[in-house]
Amino acid sequence: MSMRFLRRERNLHMETEKSQESRRLLASVKEKYNDPEELELRLEELKIGLREEERNFVEKYPAGGRLLDIGCATGRLCFALARLGYIVTGIDVAEKQIEQALRIAEKKRINVVFQQYEMPTLPLSDASFAAAFMGNVYCYVPHRASRIAFLEEISRVLDPNGEVLMSQTVLDSVLENYEEIYNANHRKFAFDYETLEEGDGFALGAPQYLHFFFAEDLIAELEASPFKVVNSVLKKEKFTCVLRKRHT
Repeated sequence: MSMRFLRRERNLHMETEKSQESRRLLASVKEKYNDPEELELRLEELKIGLREEERNFVEKYPAGGRLLDIGCATGRLCFALARLGYIVTGIDVAEKQIEQALRIAEKKRINVVFQQYEMPTLPLSDASFAAAFMGNVYCYVPHRASRIAFLEEISRVLDPNGEVLMSQTVLDSVLENYEEIYNANHRKFAFDYETLEEGDGFALGAPQYLHFFFAEDLIAELEASPFKVVNSVLKKEKFTCVLRKRHT
């Protein structure tokens, strides 16, 4: 039996293992956001409307433009954008968040498309949107290669000049290195996985997966995608930037 064959078999095994574990990790994210307490929190968020950075970003797009909210939850941003005259689609991995958003849309008679999806694939047509929003979503995609594939999908569904307003919680203001996240909580839930990567972890006291970033590492990963990072701002634990499609 050749070494090349053995390497191929090991690689196939690892890819199969990654795929299976990705589904389990994503299922833990769904469980978190389908929880009744989380649904109640998202109802409270509806009162907020547009945040300042969202308003500043969307002003460049005329009313009637098609916008995408990735990780829309119960629709805070979607409803605010629809009221401004945009054609809005909201997607989320959590079925119950989408169900709650649909009920609200029907009750308030607000025209927004809501759809459940499975990371990292987007069930949307090419070049469907002028711009997208993605707030604290990227950290829930297991494995770096899948996160890059996710960004490729986002690029695919955007117009050639499409941009993404992205925000993500990072570790910069609270920790100095990744080793500090590998505490008892992590060890409690990580033992059952073989394909976790540096920065992978779990919510404090819970088995829900998330990937931890420092801003520098997040930027490097984003720059390995079809996007370039522009207008980035780091304020304590919140990193915000615009992702602009590269033209090749």
